[in-house]
Amino acid sequence: MTGIVALVTLSSLLTLPEPLLWLRPDGRITVEGKMVEPTYSPGTRRIRIREGTAFDFDGKRSGILLADLPVFHLQDEITVSCWIYLRTYWNDGPGTQIFFRGDDRCGLDPYTLVVHGNGTAHFGVQDAEQNCGSVSTEVPLFRWVHLMGTFSRERGRVEFYRDGVHVAFTTTSKAPLFDLDPAWAPGIGIGNVQNEKGPHNQPLNGSIFDLRLYRSVLTPDQVAPFPGIADPPL
Repeated sequence: MTGIVALVTLSSLLTLPEPLLWLRPDGRITVEGKMVEPTYSPGTRRIRIREGTAFDFDGKRSGILLADLPVFHLQDEITVSCWIYLRTYWNDGPGTQIFFRGDDRCGLDPYTLVVHGNGTAHFGVQDAEQNCGSVSTEVPLFRWVHLMGTFSRERGRVEFYRDGVHVAFTTTSKAPLFDLDPAWAPGIGIGNVQNEKGPHNQPLNGSIFDLRLYRSVLTPDQVAPFPGIADPPL
């Protein structure tokens, strides 16, 4: 029986899709398996933790910025997974971005993972009419927390997990906005919004580790190989 369980586990690992975007534990950032060099806003740095390399943000204008590549234009299935360590909440504006796809227009953000000033993390999708489906959960300060949000257009569901436990869901008939406006600096933001020179600033004061974006709906045991992270960032 043990051998059968081992084979099933190995099979699930072998069939796990490559993340579209991955902040890898070795400190590299890849898109569809290829290493990329994004723009790092001032105040962003790599740090060492026991499990590998995390990215730390000073909460001012820091962030990791990537172009709005076609692979990020997702409408059917999405999984966003990451470990976060927050030092403060952001009370000036709509919140602090963990992971963001959007442009400089207000609203019209296809999918986001954000922490509001009241200490709640929100994962949601938004369509071209700014209709959204979102879920939320509380996030503490000064502790590593694993967050994972999923969206399924076929099932019409947005789900949220914290530390591997299912904590929230909602139903929606909406799908994420597909194309952003090239005249408004579209892109991906990690630890902030997508444009360091734009009118918006939603910085994270803390660290992000092992962030992954998938074009499929997965479960926490598939994407969170670390049972927990105890050490604070260095």
